[in-house]
Amino acid sequence: MTEFVSFYKASPACHLRMWGEDAAAFLNSQFSADLRTPEAGLCVYGLWLNAKGKVQADSWVWCRDPETFEILSMGTEGEDLREMLERHIIADDVEIEHVESGFGFELPTKAVEALGLDCPKSGRFIRFKEGIIYSIQDSIYNLVMHKESAAKLVFKELTDLGFIEFSASERGLARIDRGRPLVPEEIGAADMPGEGGLEHDAISFTKGCYLGQEVVARMHNVGKAQRGLFVVRGEGAIPDLPLVLTNSESKRVGELRTAYLDGETWQGVAILKTRFAIVGETLRYNIGEVNVLRALR
Repeated sequence: MTEFVSFYKASPACHLRMWGEDAAAFLNSQFSADLRTPEAGLCVYGLWLNAKGKVQADSWVWCRDPETFEILSMGTEGEDLREMLERHIIADDVEIEHVESGFGFELPTKAVEALGLDCPKSGRFIRFKEGIIYSIQDSIYNLVMHKESAAKLVFKELTDLGFIEFSASERGLARIDRGRPLVPEEIGAADMPGEGGLEHDAISFTKGCYLGQEVVARMHNVGKAQRGLFVVRGEGAIPDLPLVLTNSESKRVGELRTAYLDGETWQGVAILKTRFAIVGETLRYNIGEVNVLRALR
């Protein structure tokens, strides 16, 4: 099975709408990506950091107009992200509300075209009658539906056209193959963006101050992160996660954070101290071992 004919049901965990005279300025002071020139149709991926520069969540921010934005996260619950944002609203003219759109699909270009939809350019979204579509990576798109009935029709149309639904493991392996880290499972509240290779996709080093910016910029300018994400392979049953990994000298070198069945074996993503993450190296855990295959990015 390949991505060419596969799709995945990917429902968002959080969909918020923010509006108000200060909405753009407020978002730009909190979001790691650049929203200094908001215009209708803009779609930007970025992170929500704490004051220490640690990753609290990721999301896409869509600009409907210069004072109205939508925030969608696949991995962080709406109430959590809303509370995170509201803690920093002081005298800002900003309102936040939940949006009902709990139905989505991750689609390759061929599936988007087969549905008769346009493929938006990177950094843009397209609104249509049943929802919104935007690019998440080269040739991969998220389709977010407002109603379950519309999502069921899309699912039927895709399967009638011969597209095959990915299982969670197949989708996980495809994501690993594309080198895209999962937030917060693989890079989360204990980690810096650079440790997940997210400084290129999700961080602006040219805009003004935002929460966590000083720490992230210092780490970026000082040098290479001491930890990073690596793809590993193991055998047998997938162990309970997260899982401490050690080297041959029983020294803790990292943590296995995700794993997906891959035939008779499994592949996963681990955060490792880079000086110990040698391709081909065998690392151990309580009842087994993994081999380091490559850096995730």
